[in-house]
Amino acid sequence: MEFSGGVYLVIAGWGAMAPDWVQWSALVATQGILVAFVVLAGLAWWRADRRARALAAMLLGGVASWFAVDLVKGFFQAERPCRAYLVQTVERCADVSHWSFPSGHAATAGGFAVAIAVFWRRAVWLLAVLALLEAFLRVFIGVHYPHDVLIGLLFGGLIGLLAAAAGKPSARRPPAVRAGGGATTTSTGA
Repeated sequence: MEFSGGVYLVIAGWGAMAPDWVQWSALVATQGILVAFVVLAGLAWWRADRRARALAAMLLGGVASWFAVDLVKGFFQAERPCRAYLVQTVERCADVSHWSFPSGHAATAGGFAVAIAVFWRRAVWLLAVLALLEAFLRVFIGVHYPHDVLIGLLFGGLIGLLAAAAGKPSARRPPAVRAGGGATTTSTGA
């Protein structure tokens, strides 16, 4: 915790000293990145896999992460760093919920990023950069410790992977049907 708190003070300090336009941009981006993931899920569905099941899996990866993290937050009840350190932050501490661990925004970004990447591998670098940027911004604006966002990314990534696995077609294929109506079988020479 001490190391994470020290890193938090440095990064949140950058945010507090940043020009107003940078602070405003960070606040907008931390919400906008999540919206961008929804758009990327739609784009991935259009370009890579046009099954409704695939789109549902990509969206579920992010949305389920958001709701699941609330259950975990209630269990740990870790205080936000902006309350523990009483430092100036970009985001007012009074404007965010009480519990910090793990980060809901980072978990949602991780869930979306992994779920979308399973269906649209060409976008993996963009998805990774967006998820990491979301995590960094949550520390930068002063509402999370670094360990909050790291665990959030991992937690969300796991949920995204599970959602994507549920949305992928099974590897087993039904037997091929011959023109005569019967299934073909292969003989292994018995």
